[in-house]
Parts: sequence; C-alpha cells; structure tokens
Amino acid sequence: MRTIIVVDDSAVLRTTIENALDSAGYEVLSTADGSPALFRVLEEGKVPDAILLDMFFPEESGLDILRSLKAKYPNVKVLVITGMNNQDLNKEILESGASNILHKPFDMEDLTLALQKLSK
Repeated sequence: MRTIIVVDDSAVLRTTIENALDSAGYEVLSTADGSPALFRVLEEGKVPDAILLDMFFPEESGLDILRSLKAKYPNVKVLVITGMNNQDLNKEILESGASNILHKPFDMEDLTLALQKLSK
C-alpha cells in the first residue's frame, strides 16, 4: 500500500483528498497544523511515499516547512498544492526541494496522476 501524508489547513480539502486517495488504494494520514504534526508523524517512523503540502498556513510558511522537511528527510517526495500560481513562487518551491506543484483548484484525477508521476 502507498502512504500519503496530506498537510493542509482546509478541513474540506483534506477530507476530499483523503476520500479520493483512500478510494484509489492509498493509506492517507493528514494534519492541519503544518510542521509540528508532520514531523511528529515522520519521527514515529511513518515515512510516506509522498507528502502533499499546502504553502500557506496561519502560523507558518509552507516554504519553511518544505525546507525543514527536505533538510531532515531529503529523499521524501513532496507535491506542493497551492492556490498561488506565480512564476517566482513556483521557482522557489521547486528550488526548495518540491518534486512537483499542483495548483488549486484541481480535480482528483489530476492529483492521482501527479502522485503516479512521483512514483516513477
């Protein structure tokens, strides 16, 4: 089974993603509060096949989370999901270690295709 961690502060989006990925055969873990819960899960040994990471949280920057994540777990694949689509930010996200970017709004087929590309 493939394991995905979803990190997004939107409960509606997290639930939608969880349901879609669960139906597609993924094991899904999720958190709303960014790095504290994410790192707690990783430190418990639950290294996922991929992490879906939003870029904007009330308490912290998704870029900061991404950089910390890649510094501590350089091999983990991170698919950034964001509503911002600007060239400078996209470049910074990729330079910070994201495997790819999926812009909101997206449909679940786009998400599963993006995850399949990460596993190749």
